[in-house]
Amino acid sequence: MKVEILMIGRISEKPYKALIDQYLERLRGRLSVDITPCRDDNEMEKRLDNREWIVALDEHGKEPDSAAFSNWINERIKSGISRVTFCLGGATGLPNPVRKVARETFALSKLTLNHQLALLTLAEQLYRGVSILFGEPYHKA
Repeated sequence: MKVEILMIGRISEKPYKALIDQYLERLRGRLSVDITPCRDDNEMEKRLDNREWIVALDEHGKEPDSAAFSNWINERIKSGISRVTFCLGGATGLPNPVRKVARETFALSKLTLNHQLALLTLAEQLYRGVSILFGEPYHKA
């Protein structure tokens, strides 16, 4: 399964980029993750055409714990879905058309996070979820 993350804006601060890259490197060979920056809401909406499984990231979505998120990843892999697309909005959140086409909505936190911190959180949780699936000691619960 391939994971695509569509986000409004770019990763402009080097510390965020370094940490995000570190988690994505750890995933290499087990889960393919691509980050696609979008200039604006309209570009994100256009990129969603023909996407198989769209997940909106929004503070009002369901909040799975790490074990439940790991199970969710596993269910998507076993279902034969080839691509999951996470949508991460800008300062004003996700546009309504993106919310409407999403199959699911997840909250990374009830707190409002800037898009770089939200991306870092998602990258870390993807890594944590896969490490749980592989029985690795990263997750200490």
